[in-house]
Amino acid sequence: MTRTIVVHSHRGGTGKSSVLANLALLIAAGGRRVGVVDTDIQSPTLDLLFRIGPGAGSLADYLLGRCEIETAAQKTGVPGLYVVPARTGTAALRELMSTGYDVGLLPEGFDRLSEHYALDVLLLDTHAGLNNESVTAMAGADVVMIMARADRVDLSGVEETLSLAGRLACRRALVLSMAPEGIDRVDARRRAEEVYGAPLAGILPYVPEMAALYGERLFAEAHPDHPLVGEFRTIISALDARDEVSRA
Repeated sequence: MTRTIVVHSHRGGTGKSSVLANLALLIAAGGRRVGVVDTDIQSPTLDLLFRIGPGAGSLADYLLGRCEIETAAQKTGVPGLYVVPARTGTAALRELMSTGYDVGLLPEGFDRLSEHYALDVLLLDTHAGLNNESVTAMAGADVVMIMARADRVDLSGVEETLSLAGRLACRRALVLSMAPEGIDRVDARRRAEEVYGAPLAGILPYVPEMAALYGERLFAEAHPDHPLVGEFRTIISALDARDEVSRA
């Protein structure tokens, strides 16, 4: 049975899409079949991170009735890893904004994709903040992973997303990103879990080497032995856990 994980952030600039891409790469490299869907139609990223070109369609094309979602999934250089890009070009975005679409097509498409490719894990990237796509994705998720930068301003918006996720039948996990050097990890974990009532799945430090890649390669691919990759693996272990999370 496919395990669906939604990766979300209240604000942009958390590194959400990059982290998701690295998690997908590592999970697939471990032998599981992984699907990734970029639901951020407004500002897509995953086609660039995975270096995939125009294919037989996109999520936007599926929502507009121009293709089946199965044909929109593209193979990557990693066996068992498939990516559905959000859109190609801006025409589909303009059309979706002017005509709208049936939101019920999203969960139907996710289910079809999971069944067609016999996925073990389906990772869904979302637009920052709350909109139709992100809320619909969360509603069908097994786990909602919420990312926030390790600062007070960014964390102030996490409570709204956690509150929504707390009303859904899914586990919640919090990941802090771009943590400054020397952060007290034990204290940060204690504070986050006390305040937000959700387990802290990981604390990702700010790593200059990631910025130096300019998005041209995934970090786990370029620096497989870096400590940050170990943090990614810690997050994967937390997401794989099957324990229930108490609702705040």
